[in-house]
Amino acid sequence: MRIRLLFPACVLLLMALGCQRELSDEELLYTGDWQSSDYALQIFQNGYGVCNSKKYGVTLHFEGRVKINGNRMVFIDNEDSALMRKRFRIDQRPATDPNGIIFMILDGQRFERL
Repeated sequence: MRIRLLFPACVLLLMALGCQRELSDEELLYTGDWQSSDYALQIFQNGYGVCNSKKYGVTLHFEGRVKINGNRMVFIDNEDSALMRKRFRIDQRPATDPNGIIFMILDGQRFERL
């Protein structure tokens, strides 16, 4: 009986993961682990991402799809609620500084690739 329930659950999980939209070539610049003083970001090639915030002494966690459109980056939590999104304004696309550190600037904060 357990196997009958486990198999369909695994199939649904694989289908849901397969529905992720992969990032475009331009958006691949944003993949990787990023750190700022207030946030830790993980962005994967399949369009999945994790955003952890340490801002104001409160830890917030967003995990789900990442959308990058123009100068906006949005982490959409798996709950897909309007309240469960974290939006960033892209001030500086990923670039390399004179010390060889890859960085980007979101909402005025410098994020460095780990």
